[in-house]
This record gives sequence, structure tokens and C-alpha cells, in this order.
Amino acid sequence: MKSLVLFLATAALAAAAPAEPRPFRVVGPAAGANCATVQEAIDAVPADNAAPCVILLQPGAFFGHTVLNKPHVTLRGSGPATLLTYNLGQAIPGADGRPIGWQGASTLLITAEAHDAAVENLTLENTYGKGMQAQACSVLADRVAFRRCRLLGWQDTLRLETGRQVFTECYLSGHVDFIYGAATAYFERCEIFCRDTGYVVAPATPAGRVGLVFCACRLTFPYGNPPTYLGRPWHESPSATFIQCELGAGVRPEGWREWNVKPPLVRFAEYACTGPGAAPAGRVAWAKVSSQPAPAEFNRAAVLGDWQP
Repeated sequence: MKSLVLFLATAALAAAAPAEPRPFRVVGPAAGANCATVQEAIDAVPADNAAPCVILLQPGAFFGHTVLNKPHVTLRGSGPATLLTYNLGQAIPGADGRPIGWQGASTLLITAEAHDAAVENLTLENTYGKGMQAQACSVLADRVAFRRCRLLGWQDTLRLETGRQVFTECYLSGHVDFIYGAATAYFERCEIFCRDTGYVVAPATPAGRVGLVFCACRLTFPYGNPPTYLGRPWHESPSATFIQCELGAGVRPEGWREWNVKPPLVRFAEYACTGPGAAPAGRVAWAKVSSQPAPAEFNRAAVLGDWQP
């Protein structure tokens, strides 16, 4: 009898749950696809789109420069085997003979028009390698959510230029300034993989903004633990905060390094971090290190404000 009641209750809940909307477009080489490229699917979305619009990507590699410039669009992959890949650095000359810049080099460029977007269950990579800034993803839009994504690169992997973004259970790799920019971004339960010596973050936060916040993330390293700084101040009133993060053995004892902006404008902090790289006794004097919980201004709701994805 109990089994029957449980079955009926489960069936009732399933019937009451809203049905998953059909994808707007399906991209890929297999049966069921109606677009060959991600860009073709994005271009089909109306410029004034106001409703959630899902573009489903089948497993496979999609090579080239992709621009997401429509609002309320979700790019949803089928897991790590769904791959958007490119291999140009930002100093490479374009058709006009001038450097293509960070926007042209980005595997995925999310423009200001693409507010309220989401990127889920896929890999973004720029395979250019060492020696030049080469972005896997650049974001200029407000309210963009990344969920269970991999972002792979070397220098300048992820540029967050403006707006607010949230990264949940993502994997990010690089070695020099590979998470950087002026946006406000909250990283939760992510793995940050430091591929070689360098700097994790290079924020350029405007005064009065929170900047880059990492909560319950892991900083990991390859064999040999190449010595790495948590970050350096790029522009403006840079802010980066690590909260309850596990810091691997590759983190340098001093933690942070001076660069373009001098204290007291620099706002770098660590709260209740653990691991072999959490060495408060060796940290630079101008960065805050505390074993206490972080102030309320750094919790998820406060960082993202009126946007709670």
C-alpha cells in the first residue's frame, strides 16, 4: 500500500512539474540537429528576444569565433564533450592588418546585448598556448550564468569586462592573469587550475564595486606545484576575495604581488581559507588575511544584488 501511495504521489508531482521547453535550435552533426554552427543558431534568435531561448549543442567540436549578441539565450551543451574551440591570440593581425584584439581572439564573445544569458555543460577553450593573450571567453553583458563549464587557456583565459556574472561548479585553467577584468563575478565551488607559474587574477574593479569573489573553490596545480601568485592589481580600485577556499601548495607565501595600482586602493583579501597554500604569516602586508568568516558584503546575495539566478 505504501508503495502505491508513493508511486501515485511521485506521478502527481511529475505531472505538475512544468515541461522542459523544446530547444529553439539544435546544433551539431547528428540526427535532430537543424543548425551546423553555433553562430547560425544565435543569428536566428530575434534581436529583441524577451523569452528564455535554449540552443542545444550536441557532442562534438565547434571551431571558430562565436559571438552571443542576443538576450535571454542559454547555450546548453551535452557535457565536456561539447567543445567550442579557437586558436588565435589577440595580437594576431586580422583582415585589415591590425591586431584582432581581445574581442576578436575570444572563442566565445558575449556582448552587452546578451544580458540574462546562460552557458551550461560545455567546454570553451583557446588553444593558442603561451606567449600571447588568448581568451577562451570574454563577457560584456550583465546577468550571465555559467554552470558546469570548462574554460581552458593559458594567458587571459577569461575576461570579465562589465556587468555581473556567476560561475557554479566550473573548471578554469590558465597561468597568467587568467581571470581578469572590471566586472563583478561570484565563483562558487569551482576548480581553478594553475597550469604554470603566473597569476590567477588581475582585477580592474571600479571603486564601490565588489570585484571577483571566490567561495568554496579549489586552487590546484600540476605536478611540481609551479609557484603562482593569487593575483596582481591591474587597474582602478581592484578587488579580489577568496573565501573558504582550498589553496594548493603552488600558492606563493606572499600571496599577492604589486603591479599597476598601489595600496591603499588595492582590495585583496582571504577569509577562512585552508590548504598548504594558505600561509597568512608570509602574506604581503597590504592584503587582508583572516581566519574569520567573510563580511556579509561578500555573500552571494549581496554580491549579485537584485539578480539572483
